Amino acid sequence: MRRRSVKPALLALPLALGASLLSGCGSTPAAGDEVDCPAGQMSRGGVCLPGDAAGFARAQVRASLATYKLTASMAEVWSGGERVASVAAGKSMTGIPATPDMRFRNGAVAIPYLTTSLLKLVDEGKVSLDDSISRWRPDLPHADAITLRMLASTTSGYSDYVRDPKFLAALYENPFRQWTPQELVGISVGKPLVRAPGSGFAYSHANWQILGDIIARVRDRPLGEVMREEIIKPLGLTGTSNPSTAEIPPPVLHAFDNERKVFEDSTYWDPSWTIAPGAVMTSTMADMAKSFAAIGEGELLSPRSHKAQLTPVSTVQPGTSYALGLVVQGDWILQNPSFAGYAATVAYLPAKKLAIATVATQGRGSTVQNASTDVLVALANHLAPDHPLTLRRPG
Repeated sequence: MRRRSVKPALLALPLALGASLLSGCGSTPAAGDEVDCPAGQMSRGGVCLPGDAAGFARAQVRASLATYKLTASMAEVWSGGERVASVAAGKSMTGIPATPDMRFRNGAVAIPYLTTSLLKLVDEGKVSLDDSISRWRPDLPHADAITLRMLASTTSGYSDYVRDPKFLAALYENPFRQWTPQELVGISVGKPLVRAPGSGFAYSHANWQILGDIIARVRDRPLGEVMREEIIKPLGLTGTSNPSTAEIPPPVLHAFDNERKVFEDSTYWDPSWTIAPGAVMTSTMADMAKSFAAIGEGELLSPRSHKAQLTPVSTVQPGTSYALGLVVQGDWILQNPSFAGYAATVAYLPAKKLAIATVATQGRGSTVQNASTDVLVALANHLAPDHPLTLRRPG
C-alpha cells in the first residue's frame, strides 16, 4: 500500500535567498497605492498583475478536479493585502459544495508559527538559537549536540517517527487515536540518528514536538495559549483555531482518504501526531495567505530575527532550501502540508507582496499526494513570471 498522506506533514523545498527576499521589499508601493500598469494588467495592492488573474485562478481550480481526481479544489490570491481571487470547486461532501471560507487542517503551515514564537524569545533575550536543547530536555539523547536552530531547521538528525512501520500500522489500525508527545518522540529518539546533528536536512516530525515543548517551558504556559496570544490574535487570524481535540469549527471542508484501501471520510481522524499539541490547527485560505504575508514581511519579529527565519540553512533538493520552519525557493517562501486526505500549499513573494493559498481534498482514485501544489505553481508562474517557481511535489 502506498503511504501518501502520512509522510511528513511538510514537503520541504530549498534555495538560496535572493536579496529581494531579505531586504528588497522597501521599493514595492505600499498596499492600496495605485500604480500605472501596462496594457492587459491591473493594479492590486500597489502591484501590477495580469488582468485575467481571477479568471485564470478559476480555470486552474476547476480543471484540477478532473486532472487529479479531487473531491474539492480551492485557491485564493492576495496582493498587498487586497484579495485578487477567491474560488472553490467540487464539494465538501455529498450535496454540500465547497466554498472558499471553509475550514480545514493546515498542518505544517503552523510550523513557521512555531519558529516565529521561538524567534520572539530570541528577540526578548530569553534564548539563543545556538542554545543546546539539553538546557530544557537533558533527558533526550544527543541533547548537548543539538541546538534550537537545528530543531527549527529540522537538521537535528533525529529519526522521523512517521516513517516507523509500527507507528504507521498503529495509525492505520485506529486513526482516531490521540497520541502523546512522549509516545511520538520516544519512537524517534529510540532509533539511531539518521545523520550527525547539524550536518544537513533530515525531516523529522519529532523536531516540532520537541520545539513546541521547549517554547511552552520557556514561556511557562501551555503552547496553545502561546500560539493564540503571540500568533493567532496579533495577526488577526479570525478563521484559525487550535483546539485540543479533532474538532473543526464550521463551515468544514471534509477530507477523504484511500490509504487504508477503502475510500473513506477522514475529516475527524485525530491529528495529534502531526505537530506539537497547541500548534495543531484548523484554518482558512484567507488566514493562510494573511499569515504568510506577515511572516514574509517580518511583522512580528526584529529585522535580525526576520532575516534569520528566511535564510536557508540546508538544501532539500536542487534549487530548494529549508530555513527556520519554511521552504524557500528563489524569492518565494512556502509550506505544503499533506495528510489524511487534506492537502494545501501557501506561498508568499515579498518582492510583489503576493500571497497565494491553495487547498485540495483527495477523490476516489486520486494518485497525487498534493495536487494543490500544482495549482499554486501554475498561479505563481502566471502572476509573477519574472519570479519562476518550480516547486516539486511527491507523485
